[in-house]
Amino acid sequence: MLQAVSGLAQKDNHPFLPGETALYGAYFNWNFIWINAGDVLFKCDTLPYQHQKAWNFKAVGKTFKAYDILYTVRDTFQSIVAYDSFDPLWFRRVVNHGDSHSLHQYTFFPDQGKIVSRVHREKEKPFTDQLSWSKGVHDLLSSAYYFRGYEFDRMTRGQKLNFKMVVDNKTEELYFRYLGTEKVKTRNNREFLCHKVSVWLLAGDFFPEGEHMKVWFTADPNRLPVMVETKIRVGSVKAILLNEEKLKYPLTSEIK
Repeated sequence: MLQAVSGLAQKDNHPFLPGETALYGAYFNWNFIWINAGDVLFKCDTLPYQHQKAWNFKAVGKTFKAYDILYTVRDTFQSIVAYDSFDPLWFRRVVNHGDSHSLHQYTFFPDQGKIVSRVHREKEKPFTDQLSWSKGVHDLLSSAYYFRGYEFDRMTRGQKLNFKMVVDNKTEELYFRYLGTEKVKTRNNREFLCHKVSVWLLAGDFFPEGEHMKVWFTADPNRLPVMVETKIRVGSVKAILLNEEKLKYPLTSEIK
């Protein structure tokens, strides 16, 4: 099937519904010990945007107040994406890590093949820029939902697929590698059969360069991420599924 390569091509292929939410526990690696120091909430909905129906994705990550004294995290990501074509329309990333703050905002003009960006990094003067856009280029958050459109069960172990993403005011050529299936147990004693992939990211404001991100998607039509583990500039972080609501399909990958 073409969708196994091109991802989301028609609205019927979207493996999620408006109203879907997923809550993850955020674990930070501190002196070789994983500490549950926060949570991340993903929300999927729709809204009207420039006279069209659009997807509205949002992810909010934060540390618990008890850990703010060690390292405060308050991150917000939001993507607005065309409902049928899944072309990105608008993205905003606000990152607050300790004393470091940054803002990246991209407005996409698919019909004109361009992106207008607004960037404000810590201790730097804000600036605007214009980048070129081509079909298949996504932002960080819409890429996460786009990945769920891949039919992992049709891939072979070690297979690589390229993708393009706008990150840190640049369009990057990246790839992910399919690593097969693996059982994953969460911290609340749930167990899932998952498709595992590793993602190559280039060095930027947020990530170091390398194939350091691992993602485990449920081996069912939802392809919901159960766990994400990645290196970041200040160590490593892991997100593990705690609770999910309003999924499109039954979680047949869960091992009872």
